Amino acid sequence: MIEARMTSADSGFITRPLEAPGFSGYLAQGGHRRRDPLAPPVERESRVAVPMREIVCYECGKTCSIPAAALSAACPNCFAHLNTDNITLKPGTHRLHVRTLGNVKIPAGVELSGLDIVCHHLHGAGRVAGNIRATGTITLVGHATVGGNLIADELIVQRGAKAEVQPGISVEHADVHGALSGRVYARDSVHIYPGGKLNGPCCTPYLQVDSGGRHIGIREIPDSSS
Repeated sequence: MIEARMTSADSGFITRPLEAPGFSGYLAQGGHRRRDPLAPPVERESRVAVPMREIVCYECGKTCSIPAAALSAACPNCFAHLNTDNITLKPGTHRLHVRTLGNVKIPAGVELSGLDIVCHHLHGAGRVAGNIRATGTITLVGHATVGGNLIADELIVQRGAKAEVQPGISVEHADVHGALSGRVYARDSVHIYPGGKLNGPCCTPYLQVDSGGRHIGIREIPDSSS
């Protein structure tokens, strides 16, 4: 914006820059506009902390963190697409191949074979056959019957259950409150509570059988070098 002023010397016109508050140094500062000192301060946008949770990738087996509310995620280690849904298997379902960071429930009355499941926690009450791997806990209730290879971090046989696993299950730790038939391999310990019964070989470095609990079968000590 240009201001025109009359001079007394030649009664002609000359032009001078119009100095406005907050912008008087615009040209002097190489064309970089100076913020108006009368304008309200602009606050920087603060970043909101996103709640995270740790998961175990079911493809590479490594632990990583993903947003707690994520419906799906990509493993930062192997870049595999990870599903986070909780899944309930219903009678007659054709979904036999399951991969999820969520939990899987097999209700009573479900009879399925050919299963291939990888999940976080599994709650089983039906009769199924296949391979099951849980990064968390496998909980058996009612008259659950599972045939195939079972691998988990922890096994819980609830009170009142009459469960069967064939050929057996490999876990870190097992808590037996009800009745379980099958071989149990535990890298850490097996605890049979009052009223609990384990009918089958038990391979563990530490077996605790409470008063009122029973173990029928061979007790084995795993090879520490393996």
